[in-house]
Amino acid sequence: MAKFHAPVIQDNPSGWGPCAVPEKFKDMPYQPFSKGDRLGKVADWTGATYQDKRYTTFDFSFVPQ
Repeated sequence: MAKFHAPVIQDNPSGWGPCAVPEKFKDMPYQPFSKGDRLGKVADWTGATYQDKRYTTFDFSFVPQ
């Protein structure tokens, strides 16, 4: 049977967050955000990328009827 190794847990008696910032996140800038913020163009569903129709050709003979 595999052994379970308990992770190291920080106990913060004065709050609910970590006691200190981990060293790898110490100099990382913080950017506040909101759920209502727009993410930008993650995916372009408008088809503006393929307006020249170069990549939109499709051979419909392979589609079962």
